Amino acid sequence: MSSSPQTRKRVLGIGSPRFAHTEFEDLKQIADVFWFTPETHPQVVDGVARLVKEHGPMDAAYVLFGTANYGPFMQDVLGPLFPGCGLFASGGAGYDDVPTEWLAEHGAYAANTPTAVTSATADLTLFLTLSVLRNTSFAESVLRQGVWRDGLELAEDPDGKTFGIFGMGAIGKSVARKVGMLGMRVVYFNRRRLGEEVEKELNATYVSEDDLLAQSDVLSLHCPLTQETTGWLNAERIAKMKDGSFLVNTSRGAVVDEQALISALESRKIRRAGLDVFVNEPKPNEWFTKSPLVTVLPHWGAFTTGTIHRGEREVLDNVKQFVLTGKPRYPVNNPVKKSSASSS
Repeated sequence: MSSSPQTRKRVLGIGSPRFAHTEFEDLKQIADVFWFTPETHPQVVDGVARLVKEHGPMDAAYVLFGTANYGPFMQDVLGPLFPGCGLFASGGAGYDDVPTEWLAEHGAYAANTPTAVTSATADLTLFLTLSVLRNTSFAESVLRQGVWRDGLELAEDPDGKTFGIFGMGAIGKSVARKVGMLGMRVVYFNRRRLGEEVEKELNATYVSEDDLLAQSDVLSLHCPLTQETTGWLNAERIAKMKDGSFLVNTSRGAVVDEQALISALESRKIRRAGLDVFVNEPKPNEWFTKSPLVTVLPHWGAFTTGTIHRGEREVLDNVKQFVLTGKPRYPVNNPVKKSSASSS
């Protein structure tokens, strides 16, 4: 049943799957898996160090979904895995909470799950779009207070509005397909323009960054968090937006300058916002959670049973492929190959 210690890989797991039990058992057939389930960041730091000390160097490591309470997974967490570890696989499309360059410098792959969260995140974007246009959060709060429609202004229809997408990756494309069914005109800005055939299939028009801001009735953010996109939606760019436009963000909170957004909402430059992500998760700025101008959700885009199941499968598949071939299915960096002479 078990191979010799020299041939079996060791895998360190942060969390165990809720749904992908078959894939988890399959992985344990080809590797020795040592895992723990934390609740806080200090527990992650201690757990990784403890398992490495108890069981020796690890060849690969992974973390599953639902990590807001105990991420990020930087050098303080991953340090004990080196030298020797060749992969850190994480759940989710974003990987701003993983030091991909540092891992590459240490000869290790970072891997993500780029397709698992696409549909569910796009669905939530659609929900937030309708919520901010129809002002449903405020309408619900008024009803719950027992005053029926008192204080409610007329809402907006999506039909005929221009929907702007900043970042046209897999999620952005899925959003374009969904909002098109609401009768919205789709424009987008991306680092690289899509081909004509893709634009035709999505019924989406490429525009400049300035035109995206000026034309969008609803601006929806779908870019990864990078050095270039941190604080992208700042006061200067907000000033270029349509007066009374709407903002939806399901990407990363830090893409938005939150103080600039608060000022824009208070002045009604931006009429309402739908936010699933915040700078200080899991304790966002209280202004957003208390304001009737904002629909708020707790980074909930990927939290469906189907999405978590797909994501767990993709995390475990990254590990399995690495164990079998030396490379994960979805790498996001290029490890530096170390010579045998520099192994100490």
